[in-house]
Amino acid sequence: MTTHEWPGDSATVEQWMRESLRPDPSEFELRGIDDVRISSTVDGDHLERLIVDGTGVALRLRVPKHDSAPTASASPVAPDVVERRRGTARTVRMLARPVEIEGIPLTIDVQLDDAPIEWQVFASPVVAGRPESLYGIVLADDGAGMRGSFLASMTADDLTPLLTSLLRPALKAAGMRLRHLSVTGAQDGTDGIRIDGAAAVRWRLIGASARGSARIGIEPDGVVTVRDLRVGSTNPFVALALRAARKNIRAEIGRRHDLNASLAADGVALRVHDLRVTVDDEIRISARVG
Repeated sequence: MTTHEWPGDSATVEQWMRESLRPDPSEFELRGIDDVRISSTVDGDHLERLIVDGTGVALRLRVPKHDSAPTASASPVAPDVVERRRGTARTVRMLARPVEIEGIPLTIDVQLDDAPIEWQVFASPVVAGRPESLYGIVLADDGAGMRGSFLASMTADDLTPLLTSLLRPALKAAGMRLRHLSVTGAQDGTDGIRIDGAAAVRWRLIGASARGSARIGIEPDGVVTVRDLRVGSTNPFVALALRAARKNIRAEIGRRHDLNASLAADGVALRVHDLRVTVDDEIRISARVG
């Protein structure tokens, strides 16, 4: 692609989207990502429709093993934008009903309507070795006027297997072994959830285990409150470390996290509405934005 071809036509945008979905292979590989279906309609500088559909796709995560500890990366530098074009994304939808991640089915459905966007061309690719990163789409005007919805759900019994399948290769790449993991969720009144977890890992000849529980309140206007937080361990070394961190742990109890305030602080003119998290046989998260 050359600068005058961005955004170009639907095929150009779809190619850029497909390349952008692929993770950096030096960090991890996501097998099955090429099976995601992408379609779009472009009208001049307006993205009339973009659909990213992962329904029925089976994704597998593979983390490469590094022979040495990864080096600290330099602070990201803001890319030099050499061309900007304004437009509107009329409808952007990302759905998977369901997608399989490590054999575990998840339902995801995100839709955004009337989003102000800016098509950008940079002086050079933002990510080395990724030519598609010469181009970008960013939210303009802090998202003013945009509307949308979000839904994600999965079977509650699949939470531990999913987290295990994701964490095990990542820990293995770092030279550690996940010996045990258990995470369960339950409804805690009409406006809260309770999460209980236990984990054990081993690094060389050293083993460590810990358990914890958290009660979290969730309000429809996007305020999340930590109602209670407890951690402990039968391992004396881990227990000693947790005792040293007790003050910080207690400080979290009662702390309110306002998602809308965080969005405003980041300059995003959006608000979360009707946030709902329910846990029974199914874990379900839904919300509207606007």
